[in-house]
Amino acid sequence: MNRQSAAFFACLLLACFFLLTGLQTAHAQVEKGTLWRDAVVTELDADFGGTGFHARWSFHRCPCGDLTVQVEQIAPDGILTGELLMVNGQVLLSRDFNEQSVDIEPLIQAPSLMLQLAYAMLNRSQPRGPYAVNEKQLWDETEKAIDFQLNTGLATGTFAAPWRVKGSGWKTESGHYRFELWFEFTNSMPGEASQTDSIKFSGDLDFRKQEFPYPESTPLEGWRIQWISQNDLESEPVKKGLTLKELRQQTKTQ
Repeated sequence: MNRQSAAFFACLLLACFFLLTGLQTAHAQVEKGTLWRDAVVTELDADFGGTGFHARWSFHRCPCGDLTVQVEQIAPDGILTGELLMVNGQVLLSRDFNEQSVDIEPLIQAPSLMLQLAYAMLNRSQPRGPYAVNEKQLWDETEKAIDFQLNTGLATGTFAAPWRVKGSGWKTESGHYRFELWFEFTNSMPGEASQTDSIKFSGDLDFRKQEFPYPESTPLEGWRIQWISQNDLESEPVKKGLTLKELRQQTKTQ
């Protein structure tokens, strides 16, 4: 094969590759019945209007039930960054936090509450789930009578009625789902003058199957560990040699 023919053949193969890749991308979509909370990776930004508190969390959910959370929280009194790993809903691990008490459970409360709230607001805005979203949609929903209750199993929260959620959601060219939401709720005691607060959310949802950041062989030395399921109030350093696989096995015997 001469050089000209070889070059033409290479270009042909490259064109076929991009064509097939484009077709796969075009047909990659969530299945009907998929829930907003079924996202494998969720990037969530939250701004608590007027408080000076802003947070950015990245959640990666494992089919095995584990969850990782990258934390960046900015408040008037400082910045909190680090990583959390929840194993089988029973054990919480943390690392790389510049400041934390021996009780690490509070570190997961804000991320878990706001994640549940964001999913709930998406479900209220588009009850048919991500399958019903393609081009940009505008949302505006109001609840006048029923308080909004949150309960993650680790923390609870209540947002009093009337409350309102408005914003937009759309599917990106890469197959992700983006959203921007503004959640306004009543924040006043009975008998007091009506007062409202708000939280602004923006985020990115990826529903595609992908590898969990930590394989089973991952050594956990360097993390702190706390058995939430046993109501432990203090964490301790992970013992040398413990792997994620071994910890998962321990959760099944407790």
